Amino acid sequence: MSQYSFYQIWILHAIKSYGVVPVNRLYRILTGNRTMSTLIGVTEDKTEVFFASLPHLKEAYYHQLLNEFFREGVLEENESKLVLLKEIPDFSLVTNGSYPVNYLMHPYSFVQLRDVTRLWVEWISYHRYEEKTYRPLIQNIWLQQLFKQWYIEEKATITPEWFSSVVDEFKTWADQQEAPVKGHWVGLFNGAKSTAALEDELVSLWEFTSVEDCNPLSRLVLMKWVSDVFEDSEKFPITYRWFSKMFEWISHETSSVQETVRLFEKGMKRIEIAHYRKLKESTINDHLLKYVLLTKEALYKRVEETKAAMAYKSLFENGQYPTYKEAKDQFEIEGKKMDFFLFRYYQIKALKERE
Repeated sequence: MSQYSFYQIWILHAIKSYGVVPVNRLYRILTGNRTMSTLIGVTEDKTEVFFASLPHLKEAYYHQLLNEFFREGVLEENESKLVLLKEIPDFSLVTNGSYPVNYLMHPYSFVQLRDVTRLWVEWISYHRYEEKTYRPLIQNIWLQQLFKQWYIEEKATITPEWFSSVVDEFKTWADQQEAPVKGHWVGLFNGAKSTAALEDELVSLWEFTSVEDCNPLSRLVLMKWVSDVFEDSEKFPITYRWFSKMFEWISHETSSVQETVRLFEKGMKRIEIAHYRKLKESTINDHLLKYVLLTKEALYKRVEETKAAMAYKSLFENGQYPTYKEAKDQFEIEGKKMDFFLFRYYQIKALKERE
């Protein structure tokens, strides 16, 4: 696969993971269309790793790359769906973890997560060698404050044994990775370069013909680490606590979701929350549904107790799993109007129970 660029290889592996995927749907997934149908779809297909993985991919360039694959006989388009015609080797950044970590970090929050983690790793490195006076490479005041906030909360647990344990966690994970992942990951923390390495260095490391955009590739490497940590938190307890805190504090979308959930659980109606927060009611619906989708044990007791919910709950009983259109058509035949939120809520519950 070394004859292809980063974008080309990633697109081919996305198609490989899906098997058959509509042309336009794949573009929405790669660039991060954050509608509930897209989020639920990638969860159903267990392809979260591709969601919002190429946020800067222009649609014209996407179609240009597809046309190159068509000419080479690598892909074909059948009824607006992409089909892979040739076997391609596995790619180390394609993770199959069930924890939807990519949803938790908006692509534009990646830089903040990366840089505050650089502060953390730099601090660990200096303190391991008892160097306590140094000038941090990351000069962003807000990120430095986040690090200080973490330190205040964790200070009581930080001992010489703590430092040994966290370094062991780093080594355990790195030893499990293929050379390009490990090399790029180390590059994230060995200097002040914003993309971990110059473009030609990344091309050499990965054996791509070119790297169209360094940030998405660096994000995938970091997300591989984060995803593995979340999947096996008992093996990486210190790193898991760090990333859990940073997700909570950094991801603006996650913070907004949490505020909506807080108000909903206080008893406010969805329309009231929308007026209070000066947001669309559809945005409030999405917030509440994302929380249920992303939180393994989450449910809303007040939804479960309403009479209106029973009609939606029954749609997914006895192993049934209708599409939104199928359910909407059924409701309209019965002269009823579909409540998007209640349908998606019980669809997510059924999806989680199916797993």
